[in-house]
Amino acid sequence: MALSMIHNRAAQRAANDYTHVAQDSQVRRARLASGLAIVKASDGSAQLGVSEGMRATIGGLTEGTRNAEQAVDLLRTAEGAMEQVSEALARMRQLAVQAATDTVNDTNREALAAEFDELKGFIDRVAGSAQYNGQPLLRGFGNVVDKTLSTAIANRADTGLEYADISGAAAGVYTFTDDPTDGTLTLGNGVVTQSVALGPWVDDGTLAAGTTHVVNFDSLGISVELAGRGAHGATGWYQEGDLDQQTLVIDGSLGGSFQLGSRARPADRLDYDIQDMTTEGPVLDLGQVGVGTREAARLALARIDTSIDRAARERGAVGAVINRLDYTLGYTSSAIGSIQASESSVRDADMAMETSVLTRDQIMSEATMAVLAQSRVTTNLALQLLQ
Repeated sequence: MALSMIHNRAAQRAANDYTHVAQDSQVRRARLASGLAIVKASDGSAQLGVSEGMRATIGGLTEGTRNAEQAVDLLRTAEGAMEQVSEALARMRQLAVQAATDTVNDTNREALAAEFDELKGFIDRVAGSAQYNGQPLLRGFGNVVDKTLSTAIANRADTGLEYADISGAAAGVYTFTDDPTDGTLTLGNGVVTQSVALGPWVDDGTLAAGTTHVVNFDSLGISVELAGRGAHGATGWYQEGDLDQQTLVIDGSLGGSFQLGSRARPADRLDYDIQDMTTEGPVLDLGQVGVGTREAARLALARIDTSIDRAARERGAVGAVINRLDYTLGYTSSAIGSIQASESSVRDADMAMETSVLTRDQIMSEATMAVLAQSRVTTNLALQLLQ
């Protein structure tokens, strides 16, 4: 073997080996520090794609679990209000039984009727005040404004009505009455009608330029925003009379929708509609019931019995959905655990293996440094020939 000084193959080989060992040690340290076998895409593009998909699914299921928990809270709030309604109905039945006998006179029945009417008002207040995150539960849960069928919104360039917001509005068609001379705006659905004075916001029949004004029909659970000429973002402006015979359509066929899974498919959603529990609603239907006379009280008994049965069915249906959501929570938690285990097998680092490989690299690094030192022997021999 020739003795050479220009090319020290032993040193070059040792230097290359040291570089490889140093690079591998860096990878092992990164994995041990992060706990992940795939720190960057170059560590495994296929595994990275699989694990990222699993992570997205886990994130969606985790959020779905929160949605399910909040849905349970929402339904329990509704069920608690229904319990109060059921108690009021039971008391109303007692009053009807008491008023149906001739052991009480008409004066007594007036007192009974006064309490009976107060209980009807209490039921309506409970139905109107039962809310979750600002959403009414027993009076129009899931109802929305149909912007296509509502002429007051579809023709906003002519009416100046920018948007309508509902809070417990019953489903149906609401029609505006807008006399250009009286300074008021009226809205009604054939059962309830409310007029609101426009006051100083209207000057000579026109809403002040550059401003907007919210008209709140609180008895109906509807508020609308009117825009003046040049108001920011407005497509039209309001003048008295523009809204006359224009309509708002409240769609009550949708109900609420709970997103429980991680995908946009029907199987991952739960659609549920809580019926209107007011005395005028289809469940109780007690709007015209009273106990002012013996005959009226006797007729009221059958109506109240029907209302009690319907209210109990609605309350039972809410309980059934709560139970279903409890099972959903259990299944989702199990699914999250299974996917996390799968994602771990794909992406997590094997700490024992990485530690052992890093130890090997450290030994190899020290050995390579020793070899680099020994590679100077041939150079020293060549120098001795010159002496």
